[in-house]
Amino acid sequence: MGLLTADTSGGHGVVGRTIKNHANYLNFVCICLAVAASIALVTENLVDKTYFSDNALLPGLVKREFNLKAYLDKVYEELKNEARLSGDRIPHGYLLKQFKSIGLHAYSQNFTHRYPFLDKPDTVGVNVYGILRAPRAPATEALVISAPYSSGRSGETTLPGIALIFALAKYFSTKNFWAKDIVFLIGDQDMLGIYAWLEAYHGSEKSGVLDYGFLPARGGQIQAALNLEIHGREISQLELKIEGLNGQLMNLDLFNVAVELATRESVTPTFHARSHPFTPDPVELATEYALTTISMMISQAKNYPSGAHGLFHKYAIQALTLEGIERTSKEKEGYLSSSLMQVGLVIEGIVRSLNNLLERFNRSYWFYLLPSTRRYISIGYYMIPFGLMTVPLLIKALSILLHLNTVTSNSSNLDRSWSFWDALQFNFFCHILGFVQCSLPWLFQNFPQLLEFFNLKFSVAIHLFLITLSLIFMLNPASIMFRSAHSKRTIGGREAHLMIALLNLALMLSCISLLNISLAFFLAIIMVPTVLLIGSQSKGFLTTVRRLISIILLIIIHPLTLLLIVMIVQSIWNDPTIQLSVHLNQSLSKYQDTILDLIEHWYLYGNWTYFFGCAFLFPVWMQFWMLS
Repeated sequence: MGLLTADTSGGHGVVGRTIKNHANYLNFVCICLAVAASIALVTENLVDKTYFSDNALLPGLVKREFNLKAYLDKVYEELKNEARLSGDRIPHGYLLKQFKSIGLHAYSQNFTHRYPFLDKPDTVGVNVYGILRAPRAPATEALVISAPYSSGRSGETTLPGIALIFALAKYFSTKNFWAKDIVFLIGDQDMLGIYAWLEAYHGSEKSGVLDYGFLPARGGQIQAALNLEIHGREISQLELKIEGLNGQLMNLDLFNVAVELATRESVTPTFHARSHPFTPDPVELATEYALTTISMMISQAKNYPSGAHGLFHKYAIQALTLEGIERTSKEKEGYLSSSLMQVGLVIEGIVRSLNNLLERFNRSYWFYLLPSTRRYISIGYYMIPFGLMTVPLLIKALSILLHLNTVTSNSSNLDRSWSFWDALQFNFFCHILGFVQCSLPWLFQNFPQLLEFFNLKFSVAIHLFLITLSLIFMLNPASIMFRSAHSKRTIGGREAHLMIALLNLALMLSCISLLNISLAFFLAIIMVPTVLLIGSQSKGFLTTVRRLISIILLIIIHPLTLLLIVMIVQSIWNDPTIQLSVHLNQSLSKYQDTILDLIEHWYLYGNWTYFFGCAFLFPVWMQFWMLS
């Protein structure tokens, strides 16, 4: 502390004087170092090779023997016939009969999704599941193999994966080495059915949104789950999906087991459509690593699960989705083909490896980024560039603090000096405005007369009210007067408000980084350089230009504007061959539905993107807007 506070030459200590007088240069150096560290993370010399932390999972100890090809083909043909007869409805009668013919305890579960905002009809579905009881242990632990039902009429078919589940269930029932119950689950209505089953399995309190039926039987405590989305009898690659709800990730050991066993069975494992690159060119290798890492971070930052496996993470269950990409005619010459039997051998190996676990997953990493299927970036590495990106917020805040202390010490009127409490009142006021926006869905849900009065549907009303409230808060003179009430009467009042806003942003980013590093990293890249442009209100041409640039950038990074920009960027990332105008039109047409989806997922699954944007991101943005 002496370096900061010692008075060596009529001022602060060496570090204090450096921060006070050269904060902008230090911030520029930190941002440059953050960029360099981010680039270094995707070089071959710094990424680590994946490994197994728990020896019980070692796949070399497992001999795969799955060989029910004739039964698999028979069930698949029967499923296609049942799907044609049932249309979009799940043929739960046939599925129950099939599980029972294998010898499993088979049950069904009804559920209803009640739309909370009266704009859509209720969604009704039926889940079917069978339980293979462990012959060598009591029903204390369980594994789950699930698949969402889709006949292919409204999306890609999952019938091959469901047929594979029946074949695996029949094969597993002939073995006596299982130490855990194995639950085979077929969920209706995509992820909705699987979530209803999980809620009932864990006895969660029912909400007014999802009404699920009682489960007649349960297995043990679920240790791990595999979700299958196999779209064809011949696949070109096995896509591994790991991103869960609110950016949660599974234990890395489970991912490594799937990659290793797929490779051994000559099935190409891919992550975000890329397998591990084998090239001696370091630039090409780093490019592949960077593209895969960015793809993962984009997916994780959305806070939405990339597959039904992500719902298991909510219950501390390690889960993975295996998506079999159907092989097309164009791929026959350039890609290896894998059959359902090979995928079955991979799943058998994974389940038998999980069967060897003596305890819950408690090793390896839950915080990582994946540049390829064989490399990972641990939290100890990726936090370095993130820290360098957020440190400028603290440097600028400390610089303001040192300046305010100097101004206060030189002022004869201490009653008019700045105060932490005055600045905190403004901070609290902005968060109150954020919670007002956050409460809009609740308001419309409990007082539908508001929608009737304005003659609007909920989807339109929430969109218009969010924009209207944002404009009111931005342009309302009363809000600006609240902020300036103390700053005009006190010395350094505006600088004190800016310091609290910087600390508030640093605190928010730091907390989010421990939950979802990708979201925190992208927000830091966007917001930190912008807020650093906000300075004093002294007059001058350069100061005016700087203030104008900061205002324009703040409008761009408004949460609602930022959502639209993210949608456009994601659209371009998914298909860069389309013209920019097409991406813009598509994003604008989906903008209102995207906001509605965020609210729906908040009510149904507990996705906190909408809540975070309204209650935290908007208030922080509002503080900087009023100070710009």
